[in-house]
Amino acid sequence: MYIHSMYDGIKNSLVKFGALSETQAAEITNRLGHLRFARGQFLIREGQVCQHFYFINSGSFRQHTITDSGDEITLNLWAENEWMFEHKSFISQQASISNIEACSDSEVFSLSVWDFHELVKASDLFFRLGKIFEQAIQPNEYQQNRLSPEEKYELLLRNKPRIIQLFPLKHIASYLGMTPETLSRVRKKIIS
Repeated sequence: MYIHSMYDGIKNSLVKFGALSETQAAEITNRLGHLRFARGQFLIREGQVCQHFYFINSGSFRQHTITDSGDEITLNLWAENEWMFEHKSFISQQASISNIEACSDSEVFSLSVWDFHELVKASDLFFRLGKIFEQAIQPNEYQQNRLSPEEKYELLLRNKPRIIQLFPLKHIASYLGMTPETLSRVRKKIIS
């Protein structure tokens, strides 16, 4: 099966959930939007409604929010070949309470919720595609207090090792629900 190399990453993420025929691949790629973001540019801003799933073809993104006290909290970090969207806004079709920001020059493909529903009607394979999107929005285990700081960092190393190289320490620490100082101590302890 051949799909233009620009779509290889998205194709590989879809193949995990079943064989993808040439026709099905074309059904998806024909519906995709193609967007580029400069570092610091927002994909979703607080107050906007999220109406698309996004696949990161290249680059990295961070979902964050500002607390009432003015602190910035990182809710999610995504890298190349991952799906992302603002879950609460997407499901409710209400204004987002967080931002999704490009952390590097990035390229994404977008699939609207309406196109997704049309694809689901066409084939069971596209229904399984929903499982991929569910993975993109798994609860942030790292911010749950049931794990020690060491366990959180080790889980991150196992599940999302690229994050360590792509994001500043302060964003990784916030994502893990700890201070940058605690993260530094944990990293030193694990490395030695």
